[in-house]
Order: sequence, then C-alpha cells, then structure tokens
Amino acid sequence: MRRLKNLSILLLFVLFIWGCTEVIEQDEGIEEEAHEIMKDDNSSAETTYRFSYKGQEFKIISFFDESLEYARTISENPELDKKAIYTEYVLEPFKEQSSIKDITLGDPLSPSWEIEQLEKKTSELLENQEQINKWIEEAISKAAELLPGKDTNIYIFPVNPEEWHLINTGGGMSGLTFSESDFLLMIDPSVSEETVKYIVAHEYHHTVNILHNSVPIEYNILDLTIQEGKADTFASIVYPEIKVIWKEPFSSDEEAKVLEELSVYGKSMDFVIYDKLVYGNSRKDIPSFSNYKIGYQITESFIENNPDISILDWTKKGAKEIVAGSKYSDFLH
Repeated sequence: MRRLKNLSILLLFVLFIWGCTEVIEQDEGIEEEAHEIMKDDNSSAETTYRFSYKGQEFKIISFFDESLEYARTISENPELDKKAIYTEYVLEPFKEQSSIKDITLGDPLSPSWEIEQLEKKTSELLENQEQINKWIEEAISKAAELLPGKDTNIYIFPVNPEEWHLINTGGGMSGLTFSESDFLLMIDPSVSEETVKYIVAHEYHHTVNILHNSVPIEYNILDLTIQEGKADTFASIVYPEIKVIWKEPFSSDEEAKVLEELSVYGKSMDFVIYDKLVYGNSRKDIPSFSNYKIGYQITESFIENNPDISILDWTKKGAKEIVAGSKYSDFLH
C-alpha cells in the first residue's frame, strides 16, 4: 500500500529537537534486566545490541558500518553509481535485517554526495556507539515503564551531511516509526543525550499507538496531527524538563490561522497541505511545526479536561475523541 507507506513516512520522519535543557537522570526504580552486543552470523558488519525490560525485548541495530563501507567505496571509486552502491551496501542489508521489505531509495534512506563528511561523521558515530546505545536503552526503559508495548527493533543510521538544517539547528536527529515493533533513527555525531532520549520516547509512543489503534487504510491531516501531539505529550511526560520549540504557545493570531486550516482541511488526505503545517506556510502566516504544536496543545487540553485518564487510555483514543474532549472542540468539527 504505497499511499499508506508514504503517508506514514510523512507523518513520522522529521522530528527536530530545539533548545534542550540539562541532562535528566535515570529513575532509580528502573533497572536494566539484561543486555548483550553481538554480531549476527549472516552479516559481518551489522552490530546488534540487545536488552530487555520487564518482559519486553529490544534490539538496537546500527548500520554505521554499512554506511561507512558505502562512503569508502565511493571515495576510492568516485566513478561508481552512488545510488547503486548505496542500495547494495546499505539499503539491501537493512531490508534483509528488518521486516520492512517495501522501502525504496529516498524514503527515508538515500545516498550522500558529501562522501568525505559522511565518512568522518560515521566514524565518529562508531566511536560513540556504546554511549548512544545506552542513551536509547535508558529512554526505552523509562518509556516502557509508563506504557508497555511489544518487542521492538530500533534501526540506526547516520544523518546525511546534506541535512544541514537538521544538523545545525534541529538537534542532529530525526525518527521514523514503521509499525508497532519497528522504528528508525537518523543520528549526527553532534546529537545530545537529551535529544536522543526525547526522540526515542516520542517514536516509542508511535509504536504503542499503532499497536492499539492499528494503521488505518487512510489517514487524514487531523489524524496525523493528533498522533504527533500524543507522541509529544508522552515524551514530555517521560522527560518533562526537556524543552522543544513547538511546545511553546502560538501567538493568538497563529493559533487562529492553524485552527482555521485544520477546520477546513482536517479531513483531507492531501500531503501537500500537511507538508505546509510541518514546514510552515508563509503565505498564510502559518509557522513551521504547526502540526506538532497544535497537536500537542489539543492533547494537553484533552488530558487537562480528563485528569484521571491513564496514558494507555488516551493513547488508545482517536483524533476525533481527543478533539471532542478538548477546549478546541468548537473549532474543529
């Protein structure tokens, strides 16, 4: 279902972290059960880090070695077709190691043209891989303590050096959730501990949301917006001291414009319209990340109006129920 897969990628791929604050300490009551680092027999490069938490099994599968091999191959043979080499060295190994068989080049994995920088940055990630694994493990354990889910695979790739906006102003990391048991992270070596943990908590919530709500045949813009809002609300519960720019309130004019856009187009499945909420629409004075911001505000309002509801119960609720139970019910219908 190509339409659904593209929409899921649009929904979950780019998540930027801005303005992170001080390091959050791991709760004392959360303990690691077991972990191991291993080389899979059918792959000489791919490294899998396994751990468990209260019956859930997790695998962090990095593709730094594969990305480095791509970069070195192109560096030594610049005449080679980058797309073909990337497909052979990175994309196909990923498809073999995951259950995600229909992913194609560009959504979200694509070859970098800045080979020297990719090689340098990927080498740095390999040096810091043990620390990155521990940050992910800590975030997953805290998230699973609050909201149990299924056994989960986390796939890690380097951010392409061309993604300068993400690297320089977005915290150096993005995430994409494929299913109730698979999500992908793109990481730059400049990433902070806070960024890693917040995004992992956000993506983990998407997996549990999909587990309980499944993936509908057709998402609309309101569905996508509230799904992101629920994930940000959850990440903020797990890490309340981490600040992100899209959780800051709109101005009254901005909020009115975004609500009007959702009121008109909330039932639409037009990716271009949703894209304007993600990246902003200067013609309509709609700021970037409006989907995250308004989704978060609506979800927070719903919880404020229903203070006794559990995380699992509001996670299970659909977009219409969340909106109807919030202070925004009159604006969006």
